[in-house]
Amino acid sequence: MSPPPLRLEYPDKYRLWSELVKANTDRVFIETEVPPKLGERVPVELSVAGVLLVATAEVLGLRQRGPRFKAGVWVAFDDDEVVKVRRFLGLTQQHDRQPRGRHSAREDCGLKVRFVQPQLVHEAIARNLSDAGALVETSAPLTVGQFVEVELTFDDGTVASLKTELTREGVEGQTVGLRFIDVSDGARQGLTAQLERLSSRPSTRKPTVLIADDEASILDFLSRALSKFGYEVAKARNGAEAMALVRELKPKLVLLDILMPGMDGVDICKSMRADVELAGIPVIFVSALDAERLCVVADESGATDYLTKPLTLTELLNLVGTYLKA
Repeated sequence: MSPPPLRLEYPDKYRLWSELVKANTDRVFIETEVPPKLGERVPVELSVAGVLLVATAEVLGLRQRGPRFKAGVWVAFDDDEVVKVRRFLGLTQQHDRQPRGRHSAREDCGLKVRFVQPQLVHEAIARNLSDAGALVETSAPLTVGQFVEVELTFDDGTVASLKTELTREGVEGQTVGLRFIDVSDGARQGLTAQLERLSSRPSTRKPTVLIADDEASILDFLSRALSKFGYEVAKARNGAEAMALVRELKPKLVLLDILMPGMDGVDICKSMRADVELAGIPVIFVSALDAERLCVVADESGATDYLTKPLTLTELLNLVGTYLKA
């Protein structure tokens, strides 16, 4: 008779995510009276509220039953199997991907750009600017990795000649990212002065609270509650959308579900903490994860605070008010 299959039970997807995907553990214990052999690769049933996923693991250790501890085995899942679990949870970002943030603050602008080499007649406008590069709106035929010389006209009429590298293309070729290379002392002085003028402008944008959650009912409740009390609200339904809105809006506060399709809240929070423009934005995790584990995850991720689902209107408004007043 073959031994019963190894099985791990999780009450919900949050527990599977926290204990297997984000636990950063090199082995997991599974109770069994009939253990497989050391070094054997075996199927493990992962049961999430009755839904089964089968992943393959390697047996790393054995333990016999004793007066204090149960009999069982320690197993490890390799990276490919963890990726399979991530896909099961709707996550697409690789679990070992390190967050990369901007080290130079950007300022919105509308400065004229002229392509000198290659010489192009296409109109181009810098939509934001930093001391490291610019986001340029243009339909010019450029490709990632290309070196381009441009002239950037500042708002005082002076012109800086800049060598750049095309680092990314925007949607439908309408924007390109340019990274400045070997900036001369004169151009550097002009950039610094221009950025100081841009940063000293009074802000016309209303303070915004970003809410990110893939559950429509939660998103609707949070949005209606905060809008009713006078907050400007932006909404995201998945991780990629949330990250894009954080970068675009630079909200005053982010309410972030941990487990969303595409990119989980931990990766978003870590990316924000690694970005000079976003590092100071308060992040509140709103999750169905149990409070003890949620506290650990929030601390390790760099979140500012957390709320457990289901949450009350009083809890929500008190915590949001605390950070927006601050």
